[in-house]
Amino acid sequence: MRTVREAGPLIRELREEQGWTQAELARRASVSRSFVIDAEAGKATVEASKFMDLFQALGFEIAIRDVGTGNVRW
Repeated sequence: MRTVREAGPLIRELREEQGWTQAELARRASVSRSFVIDAEAGKATVEASKFMDLFQALGFEIAIRDVGTGNVRW
């Protein structure tokens, strides 16, 4: 993923795979349901720390990959 807009559908997909509602994900990530709605819509102005909280609540972490070499950095 290169943009928040691309991550929105992934968040929705991962949430649905868990069988969670938006409210359930919000509770588990300690964010508001409206934040989950904005994140799933790919809203570019979502707060980065809360955005990462969503992935963490879903059991995922974000890694940075060098597009040239493919090397992953933490």
